[in-house]
Amino acid sequence: MTFVSNDPSWWSYIYLDVFSSYWIVAAGVVVVYDWVLTVGQEIELIWRQRRSLMTVLYLIRYIGIPFSVYVSRPKTGVLLIAHI
Repeated sequence: MTFVSNDPSWWSYIYLDVFSSYWIVAAGVVVVYDWVLTVGQEIELIWRQRRSLMTVLYLIRYIGIPFSVYVSRPKTGVLLIAHI
């Protein structure tokens, strides 16, 4: 069930939630931008070389990206404010 309220005491929580959502999106954009800039070097220096322990350790770093997306997912339902 959706909770609809025009109570000003909730506004600070909503603003904080929107603000943190913007930071989450900005951090994701920075990670993708960094990956796009370095993917050519990564392919040349890591994946075209002979497989080794270093290759496996480098692959493990990719586990952190889905984990961070999972951890930063919304944990509550949608909160709507109706102007009555």
